[in-house]
Parts: sequence; structure tokens; C-alpha cells
Amino acid sequence: MLVIIAGYFFASHRNTAFLIERESQIAEALDNRLEQVSGAVRERVGLYGYGLSSLHGLISALGVNNLQYEHMDAYAKSQNYRVNYPGARGFGFIRRVEPDNLPGFMAFAREDRPDNVFELRSLSTHTNSKFIIQYIMPEQDNLQAIGLDIGSEAMRRRSAEAAAMSNTIRLTAPITLVQANKKRLQGFLILRPVYTGVTVPNTPQERLSAVTGWTYAPLLIDEILSSVSGLRNDVALTIVDNTGTEPVTFFDTRDESVIASLQTNRNLQLYGRNWQIQLTPKPSFIDYLRLPDKNQAFSNAMAVAVSLALIIFSLQLILGRLAEKKRYEQELAEANQRALEMNNERLENEVAARTHEIAQANILQRSILEGAGYALIATDTTGIITVFNPAAERLLGYSAGEVVGKITPGSFHLVDEVVAQAELLSQEFGYAISPGFDVFITKVNNGQTDTNNWTYVRKDGSHVPVRLSVTSLLDENGVQFGYLGIAFDLTAQLKRENELSKAKLQAEKANEAKSSFLANMSHEIRTPLNGIYGTLQLLRKVVSTEQDRNLLEKATFATQNLSRIINDILDFSKIEAGKISIEAHPFVLSRMLETLQSDLAMMLEEKPVVLSVVNETRMDHWVGDAVRVRQVLLNIGTNAIKFTEQGQVSIRVTQVNNTALCFVIQDTGVGMSETALQRLFQRFEQADSSTTRKYGGTGLGMSISQSLVALMGGEISVQSRPGEGSTFTIVLPLEQASEKVESESSESDFTEVNTASCDLTGRTVLVAEDNDINRLVLKSMLEETNANVFFTVNGLESVEFASRKCPDITLMDIQMPEMDGIEACKRIKQQHPEALIIAVTANAMTQDIEQYKQVGFDDYLSKPIDIKLLFEVLNRHFAN
Repeated sequence: MLVIIAGYFFASHRNTAFLIERESQIAEALDNRLEQVSGAVRERVGLYGYGLSSLHGLISALGVNNLQYEHMDAYAKSQNYRVNYPGARGFGFIRRVEPDNLPGFMAFAREDRPDNVFELRSLSTHTNSKFIIQYIMPEQDNLQAIGLDIGSEAMRRRSAEAAAMSNTIRLTAPITLVQANKKRLQGFLILRPVYTGVTVPNTPQERLSAVTGWTYAPLLIDEILSSVSGLRNDVALTIVDNTGTEPVTFFDTRDESVIASLQTNRNLQLYGRNWQIQLTPKPSFIDYLRLPDKNQAFSNAMAVAVSLALIIFSLQLILGRLAEKKRYEQELAEANQRALEMNNERLENEVAARTHEIAQANILQRSILEGAGYALIATDTTGIITVFNPAAERLLGYSAGEVVGKITPGSFHLVDEVVAQAELLSQEFGYAISPGFDVFITKVNNGQTDTNNWTYVRKDGSHVPVRLSVTSLLDENGVQFGYLGIAFDLTAQLKRENELSKAKLQAEKANEAKSSFLANMSHEIRTPLNGIYGTLQLLRKVVSTEQDRNLLEKATFATQNLSRIINDILDFSKIEAGKISIEAHPFVLSRMLETLQSDLAMMLEEKPVVLSVVNETRMDHWVGDAVRVRQVLLNIGTNAIKFTEQGQVSIRVTQVNNTALCFVIQDTGVGMSETALQRLFQRFEQADSSTTRKYGGTGLGMSISQSLVALMGGEISVQSRPGEGSTFTIVLPLEQASEKVESESSESDFTEVNTASCDLTGRTVLVAEDNDINRLVLKSMLEETNANVFFTVNGLESVEFASRKCPDITLMDIQMPEMDGIEACKRIKQQHPEALIIAVTANAMTQDIEQYKQVGFDDYLSKPIDIKLLFEVLNRHFAN
């Protein structure tokens, strides 16, 4: 019995040692599996960092401010993300946008995209600079992320700023991606900063201020791990982010079947994050190791004890037990041998798997190099070429075998350019830089990215312009082992720029031709129109019957309409050229409305239409461009009367606080459809194409009115329905003026000049005009002034007249034979600088008027001449 008890204690001790050894073997196998998984995760995430660097190189080559959607699209099409970067949802660019620049950026972002759609999205409200996802490819997997401000969420913002301040690639803390919002805290962003210019600032704060954006990739941990070898169903994987004060478990596949006591873990440093990777085995993992049963040692020991006890009773039993013990030892040896063979087989399999993964990584890198659309040339630290991708072969005409390990990239450059760049760098850095390979790496060695335009010399001797960006190549420990140059062929870009320059020149010539045509047409139409309008004005004094007066008024009204059409065309030209200006002078609102009502009433003729003008303002004195305000109201009021056969047309004016006036023009006319409203303010458009035949008009009035309202800082809107009339609402910001100033100004703006008060008795007036009818009209107009009027038919006669006797005032036509009015004005002013000369011209465009002032004209009258304006000009100058 004592033997059995002793055997029991011996068996227990033996079994404990056996269990310890068994757990040691399990722990060793689990550690090997954890090492395999950790290495694969590190390598996979490192591959994404390489992808960010590739995109960063492209942006540096183009220049971050030149990056457009078409570049990202072309780059994305040259990549196979699912094959080259398994686990990454895509690659994109985040742009830093200051609040003041946000409207301009949003307009550019929409215009840049093919669908012209780009919306800003935020996870919270803030007033700091915004970090907006401008591009992410492929878009079909990331539509929810486009336009997202990652700076509106604290963890994303901290990681982006940390990457910018350290000039390193950074991972965010676990987040929920907007494009995979059902996978909470299983996503990450990996970011690399892009700085303004080619120089990376020295201090973290300077780098944060200079950052322009980030290349980035959205990641999901389950998609990353899906392609990692070593992860099988016999273990559970748990990943914890220990970077912050509170650990965050963002991936955990443990369930009730795991053996928690055998868990092992390892810390992994990845781009600024501290991850703890834990593996917990399942029973199937233990079974896979094929270890002896955990109770076998105890059983064997007890068997020995029983055998020893039986020895006392029987020698046969002793001998039999010895034989059994020998057999047990043999089985144990065989088991150990099997375990050793299994361990060797497992190690061989793991080595083969690791070798296969390394080979796959090399294939991926080679695929990236070969599939890139830009020339990639890498060198060692001495400048000898180590990588020469197919795009570089196509660009330069050399094969990789001809250059790799044999020459430096300097062989592809023009000597003169290299020498010139060496001189510039020597001046910049303050020490001599030799014109060799150092020209390309000096800035890189000083922490900058070297980006310049160069001329490559191909193998056949031909030249090609490129934009070359050179950066350093660093290993995982940050040690430099070479340089990478990315070259972008500028041939197509320079060709486009040349074509755009030619197109701009052609457009400018076309605009000059149009302006010349408008000026010529203005002269050709206004000259005979002057004779007609002047004659009609003179006939007012001689008609006696009511019928004759009605006919005369209609002819005068038609002539004024023709003059207004010419003015509309000229205003359209001024607006289109951006040469129209808005003036600010005091005026009296009530008097402007009185003259407006008077002008509109003349257009009613015998229509059964009631015209009303209602002034509901509290203030009557304002500062603004009264002429342009009246022009807008006259355009819209004229249209309202034109398109209203019966009913009423009303103009109502109200005051908006003390800073604006609101004009509402309402009619009961034909109205407009929704389609007509959409093109109402387009140039040369009318609500209905048939209206041109029925009502007349150029289709410019509404467009000019909208442009003038916009120039005055106001708004115009319209509501209308077919058959129910139209309502136009105009809101104009205007300033109030004092009554005294307004009174003085308004008299000159809206009161008619008393022609009888224009007394030029004893004055000499010289009229230089080559047209017989115009001379006759001016003679008749000036007869009432009692002036001594003389006539010349060209500029040369005018100069000769002035040399004999300088007139008190000269009315000088511009276009005349022998010598034009401009040259005549110059010569008269040379003889008599104080001479008063008024230009009488059919050329009323802004540039023409400015030219007249520059050569010496004191004022101008536009044809056709209105007798009231003529007397107003004469009174103004003789009064002064």
C-alpha cells in the first residue's frame, strides 16, 4: 500500500512537470504564430505607406496647386488597388482650406469634377481650418467620403496635425469610416503630409502652418487581415490600441471556445500608434500540435507504482512490469521523435510561407513600378541608377539594362541646364555646388523636395521637357538608402498652353473687331438719324393742326426708340467688355418718378391701359446713379406697357429700412411661362420668339437691366404666369442724402432746360460739319440763341478759321474729309489753349469719349442731337 501511495505522489509530480512542458510547447507554437501574424500586419500597413509616397511623388511633380480631378483619375486608372494594395479601400488627397477661402475652393471643386457636384460634409461644427477630402479613388467605393471635413472630428484632426508637425506618415486612432459606418471603430486613416512649396520647414509649428494637405488611404482592419497568412480558425485574434490614456479594443474574434489561460501578446509600433496584438488558442490549435494526452504522464507514473507494488508479490509481475516500463520508454521516445518531426515540418512550412509572402511583396512593388504612368528613376546614395521603370524607358528610349548599375541620371540632362542650376543652388545655400549629381540631391539632403522643369535628352538625341521631382528613399528606421525621381512629360501641357495663348489672342482680336464694328455702325446710323431727329424737333415750331402734331409726335417717338435701341447695343457692348461704371450723385426720387411717368405715358398711345406710379417712401433724397436707375425702370416699364393690351401697369416704390429702395413693376399683360422665365435675362432672348414680330425689340433690355442692377449691388426677380401678367421686383442699396444737396443736384438731372434762357448774343459759334442736312439742323437750332454762327465743312477749314479768329465755342464733328475733328481739335488747342471745343459725334462708346477728353475736347454731344441737351451744354459752359 505504501508503494502505491508513494507511486501516487511520484505520478503527481511527474504529471505536473509534463503539463509544464506541454504548455511550454503550446506557448512556443503560439508565439511563432503571433510572430507570423504581426510581421504580416506590419508589412501590409507598410505597403500602404509606400502607396502614399507614390501618390505624394505625383502631387509633388505636378505641384499641389495644379492637382486636378483628371490627374487623380488618370493615376487611379494606372493602379490596380485590389491587387497592389489588398485591404486598402483606395487612395486620395485631403486639402487644407482656410474659412476665408472656402467659397472659392468649393466653386473650384465643383467645376473640377465631371458631374460638377461637390458638397461639404462635417462630423461636427468648428471654426478652424478645414481638412476636406477632395479626391478619393476609386470613387464608387468611397462616395460617402467625398467632401468630408476630417478636421471636424477630434481623432482624425489630431492625427493629421501630428503627421504635418512631424513630417511622417501617421495612422489615426480607430474610427468609424463614413463609407463603412456599420463597422464601428474598425477603420483607420493613414496620412502623409504635403507642404506648400518644395521646402519642408524646420520646426513642428512651421510645418503645421505650411501644410497644404495630405495623401491618405482609408483602411478597414478586417479587410487588412483578410489577406494575412497565419490567421486560421484555430486561434482568436484581438488587437488593442494602447496609444492613448485608455486602451481601445477595435478587433476581437474571441468566443466561448478559446483557452484564455494560454493567451500571448506582442506590441507593434505602426506609424505613431502602439498596437497590442493578442492570440488566444482554441482546442483545435492544441489538436493541430498532436501533443500527448495531458493525463498520460500521471497514468504512466501510477502504472510504475502499481508495478513496484506487484514486484513484492510476484517476481513475474516485477519482470513484466520492467518489460512494460521498457515498452513505455520506447513509446515515449517514438512520441518525442514524432513531435520533433512535426515541429521541423511546421517550421519548414512557416519558412516557405514567409518566403512566398516576401516574393509576393516584391511582385507587388515591381507591378507598381511597371504600371506607373510616370517615369520613375531610383538611385543609390552615390547616384548610380537602381530602378528604371517602363515609363522611363518609353520616355528616354533606353532599356533598363542599358542604365541600371551603370550611369547616373545626369546623363539625361543638358549640360548648360545643370551648370545654370548649380550656380543658382550655390547662391541659395552659400557654398559651391558642383554641376553634377549634387545638383539634383542638394535640396533633398537639406530636408526639401527638389521639383524643377528640365529638358531630358533621349537616346536618339531629341529633347523632351519634363517636370522632375526628387525625394529621398528611407528604410523602416529612417536611414536614407537612395533617391527617387519622378518625371512628368510636359510636352502635351506646353502644347495646350500654347494653344490657349493663341485662342486668347484670337478672342482679343475678335473683340477688337466687334468694338470697331459697333463704333462704325453707331456712326453710320446716328449720322442720318441726327438729321431726321433734328428736323422733327424743328417741325414742332411750325405745325399748326392737331393731326400734324400727332403724326409728328409718333415720328419723334419712333426716332427716340431707334436711338434707344442703339444705346442698348452700346450698353451691351460696354457691359460685356466690363467698361461700364456706376456713378453716385444726389437726386430727388419724386422728381425722377415724375419724369419716368411722363416718358411712359407717351408710350400708352390710345391703349385702354391705366398707368400709376406710387411713391411710398419716407425719404425723398438719395445718392446713387439716377440715370441708370431710371434706365432700368424705363426698360421694364416700357416692356410692361408693350405687352399689356388692356388693364393696368403700376410702379410702386417702398423704402427698405434706411439703406435701400424696392421698386415693384406690375402689369396685367400676357405673362410668361416657366420656360420663358428661365431665359428672360439671356441676351438677345424674348419670352416668345413670336414677340419679336408682334411687339418688336432687340431682346437686350432685360439682360442690360439685370447687369445694371448687379453693378449697383442690387437684386432683380420676376414672378409671372401665362395670361396673368408679370411682377418685377428690384431692390437697390442706396444712401440717403441731405435735402439741400439733393435739391441742387436734382435740378440738373430731371428738369428740362429753358431754351429761351440760352442767350448767346454777341457770341461766335463755329460749326464744323460735312453733312448738309446736319448743318441745316444746327443752323436752325442755333438761330434762337442770337449767336453769330459760322460753318466749315472739314477740319482743315476749321483750323484756318480759328487761326484768323478764335470762336467763343466750336461744335466739331469727328469724322470729316481732309482732316478729322480730332486732329483739328489738337491744332486749334495748340494755337488757342483756352478755346472751347465740343465734340459732336456719332461714336458714343466709352473708349471714344475718353479719347476725346485726352486730345482736348471740353465736352461732347451724341448724335442724334437733342435741342434741350444742346442748350444745356451751351448754358453750362458759358455759365462757367
